[in-house]
Amino acid sequence: MADTLAAKVPDIIEQGMSEIEFAGLLEAHARSLGHQGLIRMRMWDNDLLRAHDVMLEIQEKVKQKAIPGSVSGQLYDMMVSMADNRGYKDYFMGTGDRKIRFTGHGLGLELDEFPFIAKGQALTLEKGMMIALEPKVVFPEKGVVGIENTLLVTDNGLESLTTFSDKITIL
Repeated sequence: MADTLAAKVPDIIEQGMSEIEFAGLLEAHARSLGHQGLIRMRMWDNDLLRAHDVMLEIQEKVKQKAIPGSVSGQLYDMMVSMADNRGYKDYFMGTGDRKIRFTGHGLGLELDEFPFIAKGQALTLEKGMMIALEPKVVFPEKGVVGIENTLLVTDNGLESLTTFSDKITIL
C-alpha cells in the first residue's frame, strides 16, 4: 500500500502547487486505498536531511548483519552505537525519559511481536522472520526523522519487502 501511494506522487505533484493542495490530493488517494488519515512532517532543513541519511546508513548496516543466529539485543546496541558515533546520541529513538528502547520488532499475527530489536534482548533471528526496522531521530521543537521498512530475514541478511525508495525527494 505504501509503495502504491508513493508511486502516485509523480502523477499528482506539479511545480507551483501549494503544499496543502498536494497534501489534499495525496491524502484523498491514500484514503481511497484504505489509509485512516494523514501523517505530517515538517522542517526538512540540513540537520534533518543529514539525520535521514544516517538512519539509512544504520538500516543498511543492520540489513547486512541481521542474519540467522544474530542476537537482537546486539543489533540494537550496534544501531545505538552508530547513532552515537554520528552525533545523535541525545536524539536517537527519542529524548530524555521518552526515549524508546527498541529499534525494530517482529511482524506476524500481531503488529508488534518477537523478536524485538531492543536493549537487553537475547533472542536470535531465524530465517523467514519478518522484521519492521524503524530507526528514528527526534528533534525537539522540529520533528521526527526516520524510516520504517518491512524486511525478511534471509541467509544473506535482511531483504527489503518495501520497493519504494527511502530517499527524500526535494522539489
